[in-house]
Amino acid sequence: MLLLMASLAALLPQSTDTTVTVRPGSRLELSSQEGDITVATWSRNAIRIEADNDDDTRIDVDQSGGIVSLRAHHRYGPSEVTWKLTVPTDMALELSSQSGDITVDGTRGEVNASTVEGKVTVRGGTGFVTLQSVEGDLDLHDASGRISLTTVDGSVKAGGVRGDLKASAVDGEILLDDVESSNVDASTVDGEIRFSGAIRDGGRYRLTSHDGDVTVTAPVINASVSVSTFSGDFDSDFPVTLSGSSARKHMSFTLGSGGARLELESFDGTVALRKGTGPR
Repeated sequence: MLLLMASLAALLPQSTDTTVTVRPGSRLELSSQEGDITVATWSRNAIRIEADNDDDTRIDVDQSGGIVSLRAHHRYGPSEVTWKLTVPTDMALELSSQSGDITVDGTRGEVNASTVEGKVTVRGGTGFVTLQSVEGDLDLHDASGRISLTTVDGSVKAGGVRGDLKASAVDGEILLDDVESSNVDASTVDGEIRFSGAIRDGGRYRLTSHDGDVTVTAPVINASVSVSTFSGDFDSDFPVTLSGSSARKHMSFTLGSGGARLELESFDGTVALRKGTGPR
């Protein structure tokens, strides 16, 4: 009986809970094989590391040259660890997981988060913000800087973002709401694209979908607009005078002063311009 109890205890998840002091301006690097990664922030120059792992997994922390590296090493093969981290608010983050969700809340640092199979959710981020997933959704809010969102099989959602924005999907919708940017490039093969925000003078906005509607909602549009659609329709809340060949469903026109460039394309979907301040 004692031997059986000892064997069962060895199979139960173990816990790691430690706090390490870090230098201001340090970058965190975490590469996980299996398991979710959750990151919260605080005002301390320290990282609290909480990890659920089995008895055969060792958690290593290495600090060198301004980089804090976290690794899990399993004695016999791939490790499965659930990570919960609390980091300085302005700490740059580089997070990756082969299989697991990644969640970051409240950061003001750079973020590079990627997973092969899982969802990536981030609130915050400045500078370079890059989110990637092969099989999972991307959800970003309240970020600013140069933003890149890429997924193969999943949706892309971004709200309250500021700065250059590039979003791409193969099989999923792209929803961009409350965006302030002079450079937006969004493309998907199978899914709708929705953009709401300000169209800035001098800005360039390119939205393309092969199989899905493309909708732009803005209070005012001063832009040179081109619309292409093969088997879809075009609809606008703004009065337009069309030029080009309507037989080929390629249209060009100018709204207002024409200060921005707006390129909209859908092979099999409706292209629409809506007047307003948010999605409808």
